[in-house]
Amino acid sequence: MKLPEINLKELERIKEENFRERLEFQDRYVIWMEKTNNVKWSSAQRAIVNRKSA
Repeated sequence: MKLPEINLKELERIKEENFRERLEFQDRYVIWMEKTNNVKWSSAQRAIVNRKSA
């Protein structure tokens, strides 16, 4: 059985990009939370919590 070749530099680049995207999402989400009234925010949270996993 032949193992696949793994490009460690590409893997590191993907890891850094994912981390950056996660931080950007968190920043946008905090801004949304601060601008959104409690009723709308609570409804959105309930939808996320009650969502069934695919």
